[in-house]
Amino acid sequence: MNRTAKTNLTGYLLISPAFFCLGAINLFPILRNLYLSFTSWDMVIGTPQFIGLQNYRELFTNPDFYKSLTVTLFYTIGFVPVSIIIGFLLAVLMTSKSRLNIIYRTAFFMPHVTSMVAMSAVFLYIYHPQYGTINTFLNFLGLSSVPWLNQRSTALLSLVLMNVWKSLGFCAVIYLGGILNIPEELEEAAGMDGATWFQKLLYIKIPQVSPITFMLVIMLTIESFKVFTQINVMTGGGPDGSTTNLLTYMFMQAFDQFRIGYGGAIAVVLLICVLLINMVQMCFERFVSYD
Repeated sequence: MNRTAKTNLTGYLLISPAFFCLGAINLFPILRNLYLSFTSWDMVIGTPQFIGLQNYRELFTNPDFYKSLTVTLFYTIGFVPVSIIIGFLLAVLMTSKSRLNIIYRTAFFMPHVTSMVAMSAVFLYIYHPQYGTINTFLNFLGLSSVPWLNQRSTALLSLVLMNVWKSLGFCAVIYLGGILNIPEELEEAAGMDGATWFQKLLYIKIPQVSPITFMLVIMLTIESFKVFTQINVMTGGGPDGSTTNLLTYMFMQAFDQFRIGYGGAIAVVLLICVLLINMVQMCFERFVSYD
């Protein structure tokens, strides 16, 4: 065995414990869930009984599944672009040289590290149909109260706005790091050529942070498919299923109805949806500038 092969073998042996732990924690549950998706089991009595593709047949003929998929897609479409656009604009505003910017950065980032359960409890009060902060302000303006979480037309929008507020600090801080690393010579040269502030933003800042935008689109898309805690705390999937996304639907079927196999099939489909969307997103990487 030559020196290079020995070095590679040593490296593989050193990282093998970490790969074993990752496999035990991540890969085994995925494979276990894949097996359970082909079975019928209530998690209480007996052992899983193999039933083939029956769970998947039922899943793809169930209108509740398509309804939850639609809710998930609408949530993603509303959450991802708004978080990225407002996060980028906040980052641009925080690049000015001011001591107050340290306070602003901390204030905007705090929601990202706040417990989702605690935040959901706070927003339950903010959205309260009678005594909530928003409705109190609307009444002060002479407008009628809105049952934000209790009607189909506003429930999902209310959750999207709350999660946008939580994610803004993260997006802004990531963008801020990218903007501060843009060479000053680029903006100075553009200024000497007569470029306006908006032109600098459009032709320098946005292209230079395109790798960050690409990363955030993928991360926030995955995050939007994993939304569960706030739905469970604030709406429970209602009203009339208007906030029941795929993950909430899976939880209801697996742990409320004790249909572990059917819930496992939903989880497999959810994983495939995320992978397919990420594969489509990766096709746009050629538009990302790493220069």
